[in-house]
Amino acid sequence: MKLDNKTLTLLHRSPLFRAIAPSRFNDLVDSAKPHFLDEGEFLFRHGDLLEELYFCVEGSIKLFRLTPNGDEKIIDIIPSGNSFAEAVMFMGGQRYPVYVVALRPTFVVGINAAQYLDMLRASPELCLNMMGLMSRRMHWLLNEVDRLTLHNATFRLASYLLEMRDCIPEGKRVCLNAPKHVVASRLSIKPETFSRILKRLSNKKLIAVQDQHIELLDVAALEAIVHTEI
Repeated sequence: MKLDNKTLTLLHRSPLFRAIAPSRFNDLVDSAKPHFLDEGEFLFRHGDLLEELYFCVEGSIKLFRLTPNGDEKIIDIIPSGNSFAEAVMFMGGQRYPVYVVALRPTFVVGINAAQYLDMLRASPELCLNMMGLMSRRMHWLLNEVDRLTLHNATFRLASYLLEMRDCIPEGKRVCLNAPKHVVASRLSIKPETFSRILKRLSNKKLIAVQDQHIELLDVAALEAIVHTEI
């Protein structure tokens, strides 16, 4: 299946691809595989051979591991417009270390990992772009470790909402990119605690909750919650 122009534009704007020469980019996307996933459908499972890296075009993806007692631990939630699985490839991994499942109907493009590595070896500019992407991911992960281990649940939720707002410059209305219980797990908060915090912040007129949409009524107060703990 040939990718449409909208998808090709999204791919080429990504740090993964924007430094690739047009002819080589065309070769890469010609061999790309579209994956259309229903809600709850797996893209790959822990231990599967790493053959592709991925770009989420529409929908959202959940990355998770299973604990020894079978509990699910969410590693990340990937919204549309973002890539994933490339870090494992750069570390020399041959198998995926997580399970990946669609949170809603999702369209993902799979890029041949071996072909992409060959292009990296031939393009210093592409390597620099990739180093920048990995550096930003590392910075985000360090902040995430700090948030999950050193701060309370209210801080984590307030910080998450402000982070989501930063991605939506046109307003203060945040749309959660996953069901509330999934976001709660992502923040290492029990679902019932997550609901209590939302209710408490609503009662204080800091936010207004309607289904998956949360309006930030008092951004300054939410920022104060975060800055107080920092």
